[in-house]
Amino acid sequence: MREDQCNRVSCKIPERALYVNIPKVFEDYIDGQYRRPTGIVGRIIANRMARQHQPENAWTVSLLRIQPADHILEIGFGPGTTIQRLASLAPEGFVAGIDYSPTMVNLAYKRNIQAIKESRVDLRHGEAMKLPFANQSFDKAISIHTLYFWQEPLRALAEVQRVLKPGGMLALTILPGEKWPNGGNGTALCHVYSGNDVVNLLVDAGFSSAHIETGSVPEQFSEIAVIGVK
Repeated sequence: MREDQCNRVSCKIPERALYVNIPKVFEDYIDGQYRRPTGIVGRIIANRMARQHQPENAWTVSLLRIQPADHILEIGFGPGTTIQRLASLAPEGFVAGIDYSPTMVNLAYKRNIQAIKESRVDLRHGEAMKLPFANQSFDKAISIHTLYFWQEPLRALAEVQRVLKPGGMLALTILPGEKWPNGGNGTALCHVYSGNDVVNLLVDAGFSSAHIETGSVPEQFSEIAVIGVK
């Protein structure tokens, strides 16, 4: 990005805060923190995510129609609030999660310690491109505001498809490019997608079908969810 372009809004998961006149080096640092939160800044970001993403988190979970005995995977679980919600909805099932940030793993572990002790939740540090789970392990999978940061999205989605059972569902929630205040330009660390982009990725990754869901999310921007069925 040229110096004369640094007036735009920084590309990150939609936190509603507009970063204006930020030097590129700081903008890249913030984007990096949203991709892999670390240290004090990472913990601050985690607390904001837990508060500000609650509406779309709850909405996305509702789309999966969780059953009591479901086995569920969350990719990029952040501070672990959705893991907690999923575990409460599947008391006879199992919830696994993977996150790229050790800081987030630690925070989510503390939030879900009781379910972990009961072997109902398993949280791991890792990447979506190499999921440490066996084929056909999960009924449902979910990822909210993380696709932007996947370096190889097709490879990652093929991994999700691999670990889902036949007929299993994936819900991917994003803010589509046309809704971004900077016009959806993205950055080196943050890639912006349209809903159709994600549908095509899911089909290319081996999902039998994919469609876009929209809902009334009471926030400044309008998220969508793309649902893939294996």
